[in-house]
Amino acid sequence: MHQRKAAFLLVIFFAPFFSHAHGVEPIGSASAAIDDCGGDLSPIAWNETISRHAEVPYYNSWDWWDDFGDGEDEGKRGGKGRSAAQDSPDSDDDASGAPEEPYMYMNYHSEVALDKFESNIATTIKVGNDSIGAIRVNLSSTHRTTICVEIQGLVGDQLVPAEADVYLMTTNNYESYTGSYQRMHSSDADRWFRQESSSSEEFVAESSPEWAAFEWTGWKSYRDVHAYESTDSVVMSVALDGPEVYSSLFSGTVYEEFFIVIDTWDNSRRGDAPVQDKVVVADISISTVERSIILPNWTVSLAFLVFFMAIILAPLLVNKRYMGAGLEPNLSEEQQLMPSLQQNV
Repeated sequence: MHQRKAAFLLVIFFAPFFSHAHGVEPIGSASAAIDDCGGDLSPIAWNETISRHAEVPYYNSWDWWDDFGDGEDEGKRGGKGRSAAQDSPDSDDDASGAPEEPYMYMNYHSEVALDKFESNIATTIKVGNDSIGAIRVNLSSTHRTTICVEIQGLVGDQLVPAEADVYLMTTNNYESYTGSYQRMHSSDADRWFRQESSSSEEFVAESSPEWAAFEWTGWKSYRDVHAYESTDSVVMSVALDGPEVYSSLFSGTVYEEFFIVIDTWDNSRRGDAPVQDKVVVADISISTVERSIILPNWTVSLAFLVFFMAIILAPLLVNKRYMGAGLEPNLSEEQQLMPSLQQNV
């Protein structure tokens, strides 16, 4: 009997390990078809519920301080970066054929939060070579959001296969990420910034062993999991525990929004897609479904507390019952002795 109970408990304990061994796709592959983002589409209210942003190699606010250099230094630089004080780069040769509009990369994203995103939309964005294209949304914690992205290349008027990197980031993640992009496209990058763009072999060769595995660039995707690299199709689902609001002693209350990032440059992560040398077309569909039951965050802590308390108390209860076995008086024997004594008298 006890052996069957022990075998049953072992099966329950190891079941999660076997269930995760099969059927779970690695990060970077689509988990379902693009049809998962179906539904009745709503018109897009640009800059109200969704906004468009970009980073391009011919405009770089990181080189803003170059305007204060002398003429000799300016003559020596002449890198990819452009000063943020310059006018629209439409006349620049590097901007010819680029699909991005100046407002996408010249203006910093507004600190005013967008309206809660609780509808279904579909849009297509074009991302230039060696650039970043991003969609900013304010995801709702009362809805489950599914984001579908299809990647293709554009050569002339023909669509061709292509790959890119797709990331989901918060505002803080996106600021660190774009800072890395601007440093790597700056005309005045020092050794550490150049190290950021080195290959994995160069990174290991030029770094000491204790620093070789350290991701010093400082940016990551949302929850460090929504990173889909070298792919042409992505489906991701997001269910927030609550609004992404953080309070700090130094920065006060910070409200985080979300950026759906299409990456066509060779960033600092190992294994990302290389530069495609073509314009990338990304079909983005976002659908939302209202959640029927939303448990508060403290229920997770309570469940784990009950679980671990049960583990601690179970041996104590079993030991108490074991030690108390056989110490209880046998009432049946006492009831049998009483009549025999009365008969003897």
